[in-house]
Amino acid sequence: MNILILSQEYVPEEVSSAIVTQELAEDLARHGNEVSVVTRAPNYPLGRVFPGYHNKLYQVENINGVQVHRVWSYITPSKGFWQRILSFGTYSADAFLGGLLVQKPDLLVCYSPPLPLGVTGWLLSCVWRIPWVLRVEDLYPEAAVAAGVLTSQRAVQFFNWLANFLYQHSSQISVITEGFRRCLLQKNVPDELITINSCWADPDFVTPQLKENAFRLAHGLSRKFVVMYAGALGLTSALEDVLEAAFILKSHPDIMFVIVGEGIKKVWIQQYIEQNCLSNVKVLPFQPRADFPQMMAAADVNLVTLNQAFSEFSLPHKVFDIMASNRPILGVAPLGCDLAKLIQDNNCGLVVAPQKSMELAQTILKMMDDPDSLVEMGKHGRALLLSTYARNICIDGYEKMFQKTLGKSSLERG
Repeated sequence: MNILILSQEYVPEEVSSAIVTQELAEDLARHGNEVSVVTRAPNYPLGRVFPGYHNKLYQVENINGVQVHRVWSYITPSKGFWQRILSFGTYSADAFLGGLLVQKPDLLVCYSPPLPLGVTGWLLSCVWRIPWVLRVEDLYPEAAVAAGVLTSQRAVQFFNWLANFLYQHSSQISVITEGFRRCLLQKNVPDELITINSCWADPDFVTPQLKENAFRLAHGLSRKFVVMYAGALGLTSALEDVLEAAFILKSHPDIMFVIVGEGIKKVWIQQYIEQNCLSNVKVLPFQPRADFPQMMAAADVNLVTLNQAFSEFSLPHKVFDIMASNRPILGVAPLGCDLAKLIQDNNCGLVVAPQKSMELAQTILKMMDDPDSLVEMGKHGRALLLSTYARNICIDGYEKMFQKTLGKSSLERG
């Protein structure tokens, strides 16, 4: 197959853990497919172009067998509504022009968000008369409304119309959970158009390791009970609950909260820590990809948080890396959401509902006092990942979906 992928982020592996698109593209190429990607200069999550890259009109590089075409877009650290629209809009428009410079593919795969990129995917599929797959990783505009980013009723109506248009005009829709599938069915999207393709982790890269390691030593965490959050410090997280729990537990010097990441909440987090004199919270920037497995292993418990507003529209990818690391998950999420069910049904961690900071603090104390159960939950998570959410298994599922989509398209043309 000759496959073209449209994704706003295609990042250098050594500086980010957000590399699911890169892993998909490189594995498809290793399996004998011709793979191209149209993206922009890497800038997530700070909104600043990574060192060594430039926001040029058009540039091409080959990364591990994948032809990566980077187009210009408006890039800004601002998370304001109009700035984001301009950023997404300029990339989506230039991605269409960049796509026309790529050899005609057999199949096009388009990531959403951003939602306007779906229009690019649809237009290119019309120009080339090829099938296209819409990969939905967050449901928009619902997620933007939940975040408070999208407040205009007219804008909500427009983006709802746009989303429904794309759902009805895509050849196949790939979603990350059963909950996403239910949401689309409620929008009258035909069931046969929807395929569940979970996110994954690479169990050969994120492996079980010793807890007392170089990462702990470097950051003064030796002999501490480490509760770690690693990921984007954005609007979907329930980090307010985590910091309130840290405040409740500030008299326990043996417990250390470690927050690793970047995002729009970072300044607020640092202010909260300073105002409340929280010596039991350490904030670190994103770590190099090479250090990621050791960082995950340094935790006694890894946090995955999702607030009430976002619980139906998102599933944090980090949950699978935690499983791979053989560590238990402490979920802060509404009971009954996809994240909570994944953790509870497979006994790979515990879940506390949002806005229950006292219960969260008590749960952390409970986990600290029962190290045997932490070991068992970690083992359950690793076993689940190996059987269901490993990189090779999930990418095989993608290839089957692509073959099915191409076969269906051939029948329709015939």
